[in-house]
Amino acid sequence: MNRIIRALLVILAIQCFITAVVYWPEHGVTAEVSGNQLMSLPAETITGIRIMDPQGNEAVIARSDNGWRIPALGGGLPANTEQVKHLLKTLGQAREGQAVASSIAARQRFEVASYSYRRRLTLMTGTGQQEIIYLGTAPTFRRVHARNATADPVYSIRFNSFDSPAQDAAWLDPWLLQIPEPRGIRGPGFTLHRTRAGSWEAPSGAQPEPRELEALLVSLANLQLTGIANAAQQLRLSALEPSLMLQVDLADDSTQRLDFFALEDDHFIRDSRYDLFFAISAYDFDRLNSLDSASLNGEPPVPQQQ
Repeated sequence: MNRIIRALLVILAIQCFITAVVYWPEHGVTAEVSGNQLMSLPAETITGIRIMDPQGNEAVIARSDNGWRIPALGGGLPANTEQVKHLLKTLGQAREGQAVASSIAARQRFEVASYSYRRRLTLMTGTGQQEIIYLGTAPTFRRVHARNATADPVYSIRFNSFDSPAQDAAWLDPWLLQIPEPRGIRGPGFTLHRTRAGSWEAPSGAQPEPRELEALLVSLANLQLTGIANAAQQLRLSALEPSLMLQVDLADDSTQRLDFFALEDDHFIRDSRYDLFFAISAYDFDRLNSLDSASLNGEPPVPQQQ
């Protein structure tokens, strides 16, 4: 038994030694890369970002006069600006002090080589300049190895590869369909409009039940998208009648129609301004689909029969 334990301890020691050799940062690299940084292009000059993964998936986002957009979605749907800013800020802040290696072998070890990577980021400017940055393995939680394609240093940056997805839909602005200040709302069995004094009324002049009204307004103001229906789902949804339809009058005198759908265990919304079905959570779907029309119309509750 003692011999078996000693043998296991020897094997464990060898494994620990191999791990240390493979992943221990290379000494002396800071001096070698002094003055270098991961991203040399100023963030404000970058007008396009292409993200690729090893499976061939690709996302492209582009800067416009109206912020960051996703050209492949709906003719250029808004991207999540905070997500883009976080990416560029993280890449721009990486300096030589965060470099952990510089050898060619380290590129393969940390998967930041042209032939081995977790993400390949191509940063583009309006003048035609390009810079490629590879994201690789994660040394610890919420850190990732990164390397500029034209330089040797491998950096350890505070980032996560999952925060740079290679799917267009994953960059979509999740708050795209939020309606914080509607002027009127029409739904199944109810009609509401906001008066000049800021209160809400039904056509009869009755006041909606406060808690039901708050649930409706909060739901519209906090509506959050979780993705986009895939091609098969889009086809099936196109043939369905919506479970709920809302027409919302906006401050600019336009009207926004929202159709809500349930497809098996998934839930979707379609906005009249966009030719796409967007995914939403079951929570967002249920709290709108379960509203009481009579309460919103200000009708007195029906007495329960004994």
